[in-house]
Amino acid sequence: MKPGISNPWALMVFPLYLGTIVMISFISRRHSPTSNEYLNASRSLPAWAAALAFLAYNCGSIEIVGMSAMAAQYGVQALHFYWIGGIPGMIFMGIVVLPLYIETGARSLPEYLGIRFGPDVRLLNACLSMVSTAGFSGVTLYAMARVLNLIVGWSLPTGAIASALFVLVYVVLGGFRATVFTAVFQLLVMIAGIAPLLFLTVHFTATSFPLRPDRWHLWKTLTPISPSAPLDGVGVALGLGFVISFSYWCTDFVMIQRALTARTGDAARRVPILAGFGKLGIALLVVLPGAAAPALLSGTGVSSFDEAMPALMALVYGPALLSLGAAALLAGLMAGLAGNISGFSALWTEEVYRARLNAGQAESHYVHVGRLSILACVLLALLGAYATFCFHDLMEFLQLILALFYPPVFVVVLAGITCKRLQSLGAIAGILGGVLSGLALQVSFWAGWVHFGSQMSANFYTALLSFFLSLAFCTVSSAFVHTDSGLANRIFEIKGLAGAIRPSATLVVLSTILFSLCVLLNLFWW
Repeated sequence: MKPGISNPWALMVFPLYLGTIVMISFISRRHSPTSNEYLNASRSLPAWAAALAFLAYNCGSIEIVGMSAMAAQYGVQALHFYWIGGIPGMIFMGIVVLPLYIETGARSLPEYLGIRFGPDVRLLNACLSMVSTAGFSGVTLYAMARVLNLIVGWSLPTGAIASALFVLVYVVLGGFRATVFTAVFQLLVMIAGIAPLLFLTVHFTATSFPLRPDRWHLWKTLTPISPSAPLDGVGVALGLGFVISFSYWCTDFVMIQRALTARTGDAARRVPILAGFGKLGIALLVVLPGAAAPALLSGTGVSSFDEAMPALMALVYGPALLSLGAAALLAGLMAGLAGNISGFSALWTEEVYRARLNAGQAESHYVHVGRLSILACVLLALLGAYATFCFHDLMEFLQLILALFYPPVFVVVLAGITCKRLQSLGAIAGILGGVLSGLALQVSFWAGWVHFGSQMSANFYTALLSFFLSLAFCTVSSAFVHTDSGLANRIFEIKGLAGAIRPSATLVVLSTILFSLCVLLNLFWW
């Protein structure tokens, strides 16, 4: 499989794509922006742009390379990461969680936790979010380097550095607004580039899939409870479908940041629901070719699951289509990398630098600090890209980050709504207790003291352990702490939230249709 950069089509498509990205960044930028406009763009964008950017960030940063690798490894069971691990959490986010941020005026999860628990919990969450976004950036940068290595022929370090520099330029140029509008364009390029792969590989798989029923069913071949299996029912349904899914969608800084760019509260609540319909379709475009990859790539010398998608393109695409496919992969991954970098910048500037280190400066000062933190995140991402080599495939590393850092924060958000007695120290104990207990289980697995059938199974059970131990820490803490009278004004009780979280008829109809489609697809692929 020879790289396609030497043909004239590739030489024309790549500069055209990259030039369009820079042009969109320049057009979308604002002169003399405030720090909010540059770092968050809260309540300033139409719902369609917010929903498409929401979808592009999620699909670009995880699904394109990582999910095709999961499909190559596990077959169509990779669809769990889209449907069970996506749709229920997205619906819950739109109906229940986003109103909390909207009603309090918070522009992010750390700001909401600061309102509910005080500045210490806000700072802790911001620091954990920076660690996770830097980790996500590293994984995405690694994936981009893989794509350029296989299709264009660049070395991994060269591809990683070139990708990082290009994304750095257009994020610094246009700020958060640039990442939103370029993400919309990148989503369209991504779909155009990967859709033909579904039709060019389906005829290869018509006879091979019936011979491998274990790769063609979502639930039928899963053992109900067996941590020693590569995947099991409890791990998928509870670890992925409940803990990781709900934790990610309801507490991820970048996802919430994108939803809150919609101009009205009702539009913001529709953002994850509308994106969910797109996620159902993109799942098939990514997973089905990936599931066919082992049979199609046999004997080609491809040794890594992470190379499944670009290797399939190199195998079945012609020169022109290959250049478009490579641009599609890079588009999706750039959208994810840019989203994480801009998220890191907002976290550092607003939640740490302005809130704790240097308040009261001019808006232009915080814009400059945000630009410098973008550079810092890129440097951290380069380190994270090398860390990804320690894992069998990049999705294992991504799910590990989700399993360690997200469930404890989700527990604290839920407990903060339902329990008046939970205060700052209890929230800190819940977050740190959950993170450390999950890390202890992972270390035990790596050391061979605890056995799981795969790193992915270990991730799912880590999420479960982290969630329930964090819940226990919060419960014990609230049982021994008397409610501070000054805290009462910052607590949003269920009774007081009833009116705020009541969804509109449109939101209910869209959510019902989306959930019904998810159930039907699971039954079809049972």
